[in-house]
Order: sequence, then structure tokens, then C-alpha cells
Amino acid sequence: MPASVKDVAAAAGVSASTVSNYLNHPEVLSARSTERVRAAIERLGYVPNESARQLRAGAGKAIALILLDAWLPYFSELSRGVEDVTREDGWSLFFSNSGRDAQQEQRNIDMFEAHRARGIIIYPLGEVTPRLEQLNRRGIRSVIVGPAHGAPSIGSVPFDDHGGGMLAGRHLLETGRRRIVFIGDPAAAQTADRLAGLRAATAGTDAEVSVIEESGFTMTTGLRAAERLLQAPQRPDAVFAANDMVAIGVQTALLRAGISVPDDVAIVGFDDVVEAPQALVPLTTIRQPAYEIGRTAASTLLHRLEHPSEPFPAAAPPFAAELVVRASTGRA
Repeated sequence: MPASVKDVAAAAGVSASTVSNYLNHPEVLSARSTERVRAAIERLGYVPNESARQLRAGAGKAIALILLDAWLPYFSELSRGVEDVTREDGWSLFFSNSGRDAQQEQRNIDMFEAHRARGIIIYPLGEVTPRLEQLNRRGIRSVIVGPAHGAPSIGSVPFDDHGGGMLAGRHLLETGRRRIVFIGDPAAAQTADRLAGLRAATAGTDAEVSVIEESGFTMTTGLRAAERLLQAPQRPDAVFAANDMVAIGVQTALLRAGISVPDDVAIVGFDDVVEAPQALVPLTTIRQPAYEIGRTAASTLLHRLEHPSEPFPAAAPPFAAELVVRASTGRA
């Protein structure tokens, strides 16, 4: 069992308050008391509980990161960006995974409030703005990554999902595709924006857009969707998937079925995760700079925490989408 302040005090023959002063205000101690406490700490191997000390002082340097689906490559990169900034600034970072469960998302927020996190970065599934506004009134600041919101008390780091959908749609039109299937969940905010962008790009053309509704974002989701696609009366000549992992799953299933990518079916993903250029047919995708988004979210939150009298800046323009063309669509 780790040594406690009381253990150190007993070993040094001093009071617990003397040990506390040694740790927090060493200038008030005599040289003799300082040496006795130092020797006891060294002998017992005592390690101060920094988190507890900060919480007692009301100045804990801990923030929380709540992710929609922590095991996806995109969120791994976003987490790395957040962690790099918090480490540079000497903050502790704790994270939790909502697993696309709105109730779990709320429980995660409650948990970090109970543990007195100073701030929260969240990539949400459900509507969290009212809850975060409540936390703001209690001194806990928040930044939402992804969906736009209208709360000035909450920071925002948005991404142009609609613009990304438009880029995907225009590229597929330029490569001669006219029967486009979108694979994703139209009820999810970011996915709905990507689908809306695709439809905006194809509006007024002779292209047809249909939807295969799938709520998952994994390769398994793509494999399952591809089975439905293969059974369709008329096969599409292009697929736009809600993210890269779904797109890679679709590609895998089509190649197994002897269908050429991109000659028979072109495929576009979303995110540009590290697996995208490594796919059997390197994947054309919409790049979403996850690492940079994570860094920006962390910097935005820490600036607010370190300058509490300053409000969050006005809503920043969303991170711009970028089309990355690879072999899965051929060349325009």
C-alpha cells in the first residue's frame, strides 16, 4: 500500500501539516524540519497525489475528452492532437468512449463533472448543448468538435461536412458516374450533411442518388452494405461511403465478388485515415484533418481556462474539406 502523508509525518516525527507545508510551502519550514521530512519521504518512497492536491486547492489541471467512437482511426488521430497540446501545457487528459450510445454519453459527462474536470472536449452523438451550458455556469468549460451549435458559452471546432459531400459528388460526376449510392445513416448529423452535399452537387444533373442506410462506421458495416448493393436490380457505378472504413469494407466485398474498382464501381470515402492509401485499391477520400482538429480543440479550451475573463472567440469557420484522389475512382 502506498505511503500516505500521515505515514511520512510519523516517520519524520512531525505533524501532517508540516509535511503538507514541505510539499506546498517549503519556504515556511526550518532547515531541520525540511531535512527530516525529505529523509522520511525518501525512505518510504512516498509519491505525492498531485490530482488530490490540486482538487483540494480547487485548481486541478485536468480536462476530459469524450469521443463518439474511440476505436475508429479518425478518433485516434484526433485524440493524439488533443493529447499533444495538453501535454505541452502541463495538463492531465482523461478520455472516455460513448460508443455511439447517447445515454452513455450523458453518463460520461456526469462522471467528469463529479471528478471536477476543469473542461471537456466532446465529439457528440446526441444534443449536449443544454447540459454543457449548465456546466459552464458551474465553471466547467467545454468545446464541441464537429456539429455546429449556437451557444456562445461553448467553444466550437466545426468541419465542413457539407462541403466534403459536394467535393465527392462533383468528383464522381467528373469521372462519368451517374448511379451513385450513399452508404451511411441519414439521421446522424455529420452523415446527413455529407449526404446533403452529395445531393447538392448532383442537383440539376442526370445523376441518380440512392441511399443504403447503415448506422455503423466499420469495415463490417461496409461488407454488410455491399451485400445489399450486390443484390440490387441495377448495380450503381459509384459509392460514396460515410467514412473510410465503410468504404474499405465495400471495396473488399466488391473485389471478392469479381467486380472491378474503379472500372465497374468507383468508391469515395471520408476522413483520409492512414488505412485509406493502404487499401487494396488506394482509396479516394475527403480529407478531414483529425490531428489538426484535435490540436485546435485543445488549444481553444486551454486558452479559455487560462484566461477565464475572456469569452470563447466567435464561431470559427469550419475546417475546409479536401479531395484526395487515388485509384479507387481513377482520374478525372
